Amino acid sequence: MNAQRSPQIAPATALGQLLQEHPELPTLEWSIPRTHGVLRGVLYADDHPFEVLRAYAEVLGGAIRPGTGPGDEFESCGLRRRMHRLTTTWRDVRVVVEASATVGLCGSVYLPGQMAEQRHQMSDAAVPSEWAVTA
Repeated sequence: MNAQRSPQIAPATALGQLLQEHPELPTLEWSIPRTHGVLRGVLYADDHPFEVLRAYAEVLGGAIRPGTGPGDEFESCGLRRRMHRLTTTWRDVRVVVEASATVGLCGSVYLPGQMAEQRHQMSDAAVPSEWAVTA
């Protein structure tokens, strides 16, 4: 048996602390790759991805940025979607929280009755600058 400490221990500990200390945070799918100590949370199929990313940014710090790599823009159910990521270090653990948002979904046809200032919660037209929480 290998005597080296597993790279998953620190992220697992940080996740336990995060969930215990901040039960108000939205639920994510969490994973910790076995080869490196990164804690990764993913939000699937949510109507308000930026609200979720902002909630985590307020607790963890870091910056929310749109993905620019291959695979960060894709089609789902006939709509173009783009990944957005909060990347930070919390309790000496690298944390990445990801969510996708529909590209360009801002017309009244899609959002009847929703106030204009709330449309960015469903669209990625650019993450509002006031939401780019950094620490």
